[in-house]
Amino acid sequence: MTTAGKVIKCKAAVAWEPNKPLVIEEVEVAPPQANEVRIKIVATAVCHSDLYHLLESMHVDGFPVVLGHEAAGVVESVGPGVTEYQPGDHVIPLFISQCRECRFCKSPKTNECEKAWSVGRVQEMSPLDSRFTCKGKKVLQFSGTSTFSEYTVVNQMSVAKINPAAPLDKVCLLGCGICTGYGAAVNTAKVEPGSTCAVFGLGAVGLAAVMGCKAAGAKRIIAVDINPEKSEKATVFGATDFVNPKDHSKPISQVLSEMTDGGVDFSLECVGNVGVVRSALESCVRGWGVSVIVGMSSNEVATHPFQLMSGRTWKGTLFGGFKGRDAVPQMVQAYLDKKVMVDEFITHNMTLDQVNEAIELMKHGKCIRTVMTVCFKGRDAVPQLVKAYLDKKMMVDEFITHNMTLDQVTDAIELMKHGKCNMATAGKVVRCKAAVAWEAGKPLVMEEVEVAPPKGGEVRLKIVATGICHTDSYTLSGSDPEGVFPVVLGHEGAGIVESVGEGVTKFQTGDAVIPLYIPQCGECKFCKNPKTNLCQKIRLTQGKGLMPDGTTRFSCKGKSLFHFMGCSTFSEYTVVAEISLAKVDRRAPLDKVCLLGCGITTGYGAALNTAKVEAGSTCAVFGLGALGLAAIMGCKAAGAARIIGVDLNPDKFETAREFGATDVVNPKDHGKPIQEVLVEMTDGGVDYSFECVGNVAIMRAALEACHKGWGTSVIIGVAAAGQEISTRPFQLVTGRTWKGTAFGGYKSVDSVPKLVEEYMSKKLKVDEFVTHTLPFEKITDGFDLMHAGKCIRVVLQF
Repeated sequence: MTTAGKVIKCKAAVAWEPNKPLVIEEVEVAPPQANEVRIKIVATAVCHSDLYHLLESMHVDGFPVVLGHEAAGVVESVGPGVTEYQPGDHVIPLFISQCRECRFCKSPKTNECEKAWSVGRVQEMSPLDSRFTCKGKKVLQFSGTSTFSEYTVVNQMSVAKINPAAPLDKVCLLGCGICTGYGAAVNTAKVEPGSTCAVFGLGAVGLAAVMGCKAAGAKRIIAVDINPEKSEKATVFGATDFVNPKDHSKPISQVLSEMTDGGVDFSLECVGNVGVVRSALESCVRGWGVSVIVGMSSNEVATHPFQLMSGRTWKGTLFGGFKGRDAVPQMVQAYLDKKVMVDEFITHNMTLDQVNEAIELMKHGKCIRTVMTVCFKGRDAVPQLVKAYLDKKMMVDEFITHNMTLDQVTDAIELMKHGKCNMATAGKVVRCKAAVAWEAGKPLVMEEVEVAPPKGGEVRLKIVATGICHTDSYTLSGSDPEGVFPVVLGHEGAGIVESVGEGVTKFQTGDAVIPLYIPQCGECKFCKNPKTNLCQKIRLTQGKGLMPDGTTRFSCKGKSLFHFMGCSTFSEYTVVAEISLAKVDRRAPLDKVCLLGCGITTGYGAALNTAKVEAGSTCAVFGLGALGLAAIMGCKAAGAARIIGVDLNPDKFETAREFGATDVVNPKDHGKPIQEVLVEMTDGGVDYSFECVGNVAIMRAALEACHKGWGTSVIIGVAAAGQEISTRPFQLVTGRTWKGTAFGGYKSVDSVPKLVEEYMSKKLKVDEFVTHTLPFEKITDGFDLMHAGKCIRVVLQF
């Protein structure tokens, strides 16, 4: 960035003295020194700890100061010695450091860091020298973070790098309150399944504690607060009961003891009041009750020794026991995976200019969390607009009617001059480019085709990217008994909804989608049966290359073109049945997740769903193309101890190992049948085998490579028309199982969005399958690469 190495002048909320409103000032933020990172703050929240320093602690030597510690932003520059972070990284600053080197960081018993204690005064950087100045005066830093500023500088051991897909104005809350409450239940208390918990105080930290108790499997979660308006919100987060101490004439600890037949198993105090701290302890059951202090207070707390002698445990927590740099990225991922609630904590959105209003809301208990946007003017507005687009709050795609290259700039100007680029395509025939297979065994031809509007129950898509699959080649060759011509092939694509037909309610213009060659109507007996994923609703018409009404939406040179597998993604626009479409996360890169429309899903699911590979088992995968590699990935995900990759091409072995293969075998290297080789290698045969080639001889070898008694072999590859598989009945009589799979056994509409989420969460490899990316016009080159075995998957971009 152009600001690297220079002093930055920016806006910050400065606390000049205790118990006074913050003042928006222009401050200078010095460049980061050794081992430091300068961050452009995107969003920050107001936490009770900020108020505690400003209104309660009120140490004069702690001012002037830039408060704030619950935030997220983007790395602007780094100081010497910083290697883990670079400009552009999305990060959350941490008030709990993690050097990963000191004896505390190396101990699993604590999340505190000894190196962070080297600075005597926590408001300042190390060395004792703040990076903030204002009006010629040094301004202290707060909790090592100081996020009430457009820019801040923190030590590299106080920064967590996170998934860039995460919305920073949401996950900023994971910098303190949510992690503190959630971790107090999960890490510090170690709440057990089936237990009873009580959470005192239903602010953000308390609600997070409720959420943590629920995640840990608590059977009963009693929320305690003197504000009855918080009851409903507590239920949203998992509370099963609500108690208002004002409704009872006896101490709350006694009330809870009577409610729970002797006391709760776990209590969490999230108020910061020493009287409540004691009540929380005394609410615990004797013998094993655990009480955790979460709220902050500078006052002393007391209780009778008997409370502890009788078996209760009293604990405290800081940042929920999470080791910051390691745990915060995991919490962000849990949020993206919808396993942790974050959005629900945000009751108000403001800008940094409104910081005092946000503080007042918190003082008077009128919010859970207020998130303030920090980057909000001029060039800073653009990231917000981009986010609004990604969050589907603003349309952008719908404004684009034509895509051209710079060479066509004159054409673009003519379109604009004559008003031809602001016409909506909905309801009209679209003319676009497509690769047409006019007849079997002949090369595809790039043509201009007409794509009719969608009819009832149909959706028209603008394809962004498509993969080339062996099934496309199989049909083009003339080997497919259901192949019809002329046809628009392609079935492994992804795109954007351009328009919808009558009666379509699940999709709207702008949705990111993946077309599906296996539909899911949700109504037929096949869809309702968990044993299969083969929907029959449009099977007859799809097999004939037609839409459900028996007609086609494609035409070229006055002739109708057939559809292929209900998808036809070798066209800039296509029309599909709404039951053959999966809506996916708009943040997902369509030129990658298009591959989840066939190959990856098929191989991966063959292992997980069809074979149901067991942990510790031995597997063999025949054929190391995209299907085979995906099957290997599925075997690894299922916990297979040994995965043997089999292929005639040794160039594929290194890639197979990257996907999880533990062994690789080339049948050419042996003088005996491959099934005998595998039986000898595995003391009787493999537990599971997968045939990913489409060769009937290999299908038999894969079966006979299985262990008798329990071996299961799954056929994934598609054999040529008329070819049959055979084996001796003895192979099956002796306990082997022979199975086949389509689309990996996944019910498509339900499952593909989840697989996209797994990819976004880095639980599923997709990028690694893409070895070549070509423009759509080079589709023939893509087929050549596939036929020559020089690619895993070629992705074509429109």
